Amino acid sequence: MSKILIVGCGFVGEKAAQRLHKEGHEVTGTTHSEASALRLGATHAWRAMPCDVSSAESVQSLRLALGPVDAVVHCASSGRGGAEMYEKVYVQGMKHLAAAFPEAWLLYTSSTSVYSQVDGSTVDEMTPAEPDRETGRLLRAAEQVALQRDGAVARLAGIYGPGRSFLLKNLLEGKSAIEVCDSAPEGRLINQIHVEDAAGAVVHLVSQRLSGVWNVVDDAQLTQRVCLERLANLFGLQTPEVRAPDAARKRGWSHKHVSNQKLRSSGWSPTFPDYFTALQKDEALMSSILAEVDASDEVPLPRCENIVLMGLMGCGKSSVGRITARLLGFQFIDTDHLISDAAGCTIPEIFAKEGEQGFRQRESAVLRSLVGTRHSVIATGGGIITQPVNLPLLKHLGFITWLEAEVDLLVRRTAGNNDRPLLRGEEPPRQKLQSLLLQRGPIYQSMADLRIQTDELTQEESAYGVAESARIFFARRRCEVGIGG
Repeated sequence: MSKILIVGCGFVGEKAAQRLHKEGHEVTGTTHSEASALRLGATHAWRAMPCDVSSAESVQSLRLALGPVDAVVHCASSGRGGAEMYEKVYVQGMKHLAAAFPEAWLLYTSSTSVYSQVDGSTVDEMTPAEPDRETGRLLRAAEQVALQRDGAVARLAGIYGPGRSFLLKNLLEGKSAIEVCDSAPEGRLINQIHVEDAAGAVVHLVSQRLSGVWNVVDDAQLTQRVCLERLANLFGLQTPEVRAPDAARKRGWSHKHVSNQKLRSSGWSPTFPDYFTALQKDEALMSSILAEVDASDEVPLPRCENIVLMGLMGCGKSSVGRITARLLGFQFIDTDHLISDAAGCTIPEIFAKEGEQGFRQRESAVLRSLVGTRHSVIATGGGIITQPVNLPLLKHLGFITWLEAEVDLLVRRTAGNNDRPLLRGEEPPRQKLQSLLLQRGPIYQSMADLRIQTDELTQEESAYGVAESARIFFARRRCEVGIGG
């Protein structure tokens, strides 16, 4: 077991601290403010303390509180500041840590922006890193503090993860562009790393005490054009415009492929080898960015030309959905059937083997897999709205219709159906359905673009109402500037 100090428990540092703690190390994490330290201390088993790394006095106070440590990781952020903050937080911060903890092995988390190549070449740790911006030169100066102590430098590519993905957020908000020039006719090469993989790389380097420079980047080799065209198609948007490179970028404009071969050869590998794998496999990534865009009200959230049916079991989603699909010439999709097909067993068998939690995870995965679907009627499970992570995906997927029915009718429709695990408990079916309606009804109502009371309607009448309402909804959406189908 090692005594490890993580300075800067932000997006990457907090996850690295948590992983190291789980591996049995004695971890202390710091944040700039007392309030953040209190939050960390309340949510994690490892120790959290405030420290201003740019202040020698603050770092010395930290040393007095902790005593000697085995390793120090600098993950602190400049807070979007310019060269002055880079000097204080990165260069002076590393010097303060090196002076206060002379016995410790040092790791500095830097950036692949120190490679200023613009010719599309592949760069590795042996490639000259000669930044053309002051901020980049300050990163290199901070790196040298660790390297002079036989420590390590982790050069992180663009970090993304739940709640943070400038690539997708800018696209959804209409701010993206393909930056084209003579050396980059398809736009610059994009170098990224998922936050969990970045944290995993930090833990790997610390645990193995791997000194020297290490590039932390995923396996992808995507140009802006390829990446943004694929994203635009997935989310029903127009391909971003072409423009000249942004000369005002804080860390400079570059066009290179950063190799992770050295880090891979040491035993590390990314869980998310590319951005599109992460969109499917990370249950919170896509949902969190859609939710952020929806909440900002800067632009309307893209809504795909599908119809999403929701409501309690027995409300008629499957039967009404099939008729609606036939009326519109759409495909019909049942999420429960997709889940069963993927699992190779029935819904009751999934509940028996994995519980409701396992089923809900499968349900969310199926929902993510449907992003990019067009011209379909999607019948969802009654409880799909109970997982907050699903709500932004449902809203993006299409025109949402809540099919309502009185509880007595739902009881009759579900009687004798053995494929309803939630009705198999000791609670009488009517009481269970009434309870579910009380829990889920407010969420259905808040999500629905259309609410249809089906008790006195035939399935055909309900389907006609859904189809016509959806036609009007999407016709209006097409008239709005910038909204895709």
